[in-house]
Amino acid sequence: MSGQSSIWKPALALGGIGLVVAVVLAGLDGLTADRIEAQQQRQALVAISSMLAPDAYDNDLLADGLSVAIEGLDKPATAFRARLDGEPVAVILDLETRPAYSGTIRLLVAVDAAGSVLGARVLRHQETPGLGDKIERERSDWIDQFEGRSANDPPPNGWTADRQGGAFDTLTSATVTSAAVTEAIGMAVAGFKRRSTEIFERPANSSLEEQ
Repeated sequence: MSGQSSIWKPALALGGIGLVVAVVLAGLDGLTADRIEAQQQRQALVAISSMLAPDAYDNDLLADGLSVAIEGLDKPATAFRARLDGEPVAVILDLETRPAYSGTIRLLVAVDAAGSVLGARVLRHQETPGLGDKIERERSDWIDQFEGRSANDPPPNGWTADRQGGAFDTLTSATVTSAAVTEAIGMAVAGFKRRSTEIFERPANSSLEEQ
């Protein structure tokens, strides 16, 4: 018995150490996830302020959001609603494009209550440095071309890169990236046009499925 006991003691000790390590790592993962989420929210608010003036709305954007399914996108977008004195001002759609050259791209698309694009900003991507990364506002003004456009300007078949027959400029050597961003913005403004009343009237933290 003493021999068996001497075998089990190291095993139990190692098991205990493994459990402690797992608990510590889980705690660290939780802290890291919280920090990442906080950083992403700060990044989103900075991007929003570049498209929508702070005095244009008086509600808490992050507290006035809901999930909205958008036709053509694989994942629902989060719609943050901007209001002034209770009246609709704009919606900021936090969404992911369909896969581009190196994966999906996370975008913020701001649309005013009438359905015109106020601006778009890239929050996350893995596109090729020097080529696809020019979708970032800090690297080029390419993404500014969407400002002022709407669901019918251009018509639906124009919402893609010009090298694919659309109405929007294509980044050099980044056709797939350009198309993914352009098409996602087009889907966002079209989805908002179809459901704008519902989007503004739904309670916060609810979900709006695509019809």
